[in-house]
Amino acid sequence: MNFVIIGLGNFGASLGKKLTALGHDVIGVDKELSKVEFFKDTIKNTVSMDITDIHALKTLPLKDADMVVVCIGDDFGSSVMTTALLKKLGVTNLYSRESSLVHKTVLNSIGVMNTINPEYETAGLFAEKLIMKGVWSIYNISDEIKIAEVSIPDEYIGKTIKDIDFKTEHNIKLLALKQLDKKFSTPVLEKWNAVEKKDLEAAEVVLEKDMRFIVKGRKKDIIEFISL
Repeated sequence: MNFVIIGLGNFGASLGKKLTALGHDVIGVDKELSKVEFFKDTIKNTVSMDITDIHALKTLPLKDADMVVVCIGDDFGSSVMTTALLKKLGVTNLYSRESSLVHKTVLNSIGVMNTINPEYETAGLFAEKLIMKGVWSIYNISDEIKIAEVSIPDEYIGKTIKDIDFKTEHNIKLLALKQLDKKFSTPVLEKWNAVEKKDLEAAEVVLEKDMRFIVKGRKKDIIEFISL
């Protein structure tokens, strides 16, 4: 996919580097040449320009972009101006970062409904992790229903998937098992492989302590399961 990331602060640069690492075509844009130079080796393409100048924005391949993301968070004026200009240029696949309710309201008023507040969203997920010991990551389907990556309860270490009655005994659904790829993992970067439930049952994989379950269910039931 093709992405244009405007604003190479902490969030924008991290997003650009991650998308590049995943093999996507990324253009990272910032008004500060120093940032563009700094990230040129980790973001596929970087460009320095005045992002509040419509003539400069016109030089970007906006029509070829699957998504344009405005990641400006600390400059309210530049964020709104850049987003408004992109709308004027006909960009429809657009996300814009917002840093407050007022910021979000203004972006919504100019027709941008896809907004993101990374600090708020990350804090929410981190709060869930803090109160749910044994949870590595979590996705909220609703206030109650979650998809979570959890440690294997000690009770099931050394057993197989067939030994666990997820549905009847725990009222949760197993989606997959994550296994650490010891061959390709390094002290700096861990590599994980995921195996779906149907393949696990056939392989009769013996559960180990450094494996993790991906499960879906109510928050209460997931907490009870990882507390075993």
